[in-house]
Amino acid sequence: MTQAGSQAVPLYEQSPDRTDLDRLSYLGGVVLNHPDERFGGFSALTLSADGSRILAVSDSAYWVTANIDWSGTDGNLHVGGFSIAPILSRTGDPLGGRAADSEAIADLGGGAYAVSFEREHRINTYALGEGWSRLDSVGEAFPAPPGAADFTDNGGMEGLTTLPDGALLAGVEDGSDGVYPLWLRRDGDWSRSDLAAEPDYGLTSLDYHDGHVYALERFWQSGIGNRIRILRFAVDALEAGTPIEAELLGTLEAGMTVDNFEGLAITERDGRAVLLLMSDDNYSGSQRTLLLAFQLD
Repeated sequence: MTQAGSQAVPLYEQSPDRTDLDRLSYLGGVVLNHPDERFGGFSALTLSADGSRILAVSDSAYWVTANIDWSGTDGNLHVGGFSIAPILSRTGDPLGGRAADSEAIADLGGGAYAVSFEREHRINTYALGEGWSRLDSVGEAFPAPPGAADFTDNGGMEGLTTLPDGALLAGVEDGSDGVYPLWLRRDGDWSRSDLAAEPDYGLTSLDYHDGHVYALERFWQSGIGNRIRILRFAVDALEAGTPIEAELLGTLEAGMTVDNFEGLAITERDGRAVLLLMSDDNYSGSQRTLLLAFQLD
């Protein structure tokens, strides 16, 4: 039986001494394993305030928490102490079927979190508590962006993040006309901005840190596999009224440790921004649950 825990992986699996990635430096990464059949399919994650714990959301509507330890003698990160609980509906029942496709999470402050869902496109909020002690919290309805019912069935709100003024930013995976829609809810109203889209990619995650919005783009094609682009743009660009051209920080592709990355969270260590990326293994034996850490140079 697979044991719970983590196994370190290099950035370039054929050249383990390489740690370069454009604007990012590789700090370490692990393959995560757990015998519980509910484990996997991670579409989003967030971090505790001190960066020592992760809260992940699976696209089968489960919460997963774990501890991160950077103090190992090998300098790599270590992950353990997993717990798993169902995400509950607005009526207090475990979510299932089309209603269970949870895709993004945002910290609203005060122990409250927003979670977005695809297929049945909507947003719920959960009062999990500052220490995530209430994973049995019942979902509360939150207004979805205009036209959410018309989002692509499997291409809806895959990115959520909160801005310093409390505004909630939602990113839509499937773009059109060369852009991804970004919906910003501030003072009770939604407004739209657009992020320039890379052809054949989808937007899979958003997070905010220190004046910038960070984003993941994902590509997959049979015979090619996964490619991931890590982007950022200044938060002020949301007010520009023109499509946002983001800065490319790095690309993960063939020859590197790469999979179906959908989760992104940012913390600080030693005064530097650290990006954590988590992959969705689609509950498939041919894919992996990866957690990779990068420092912004």
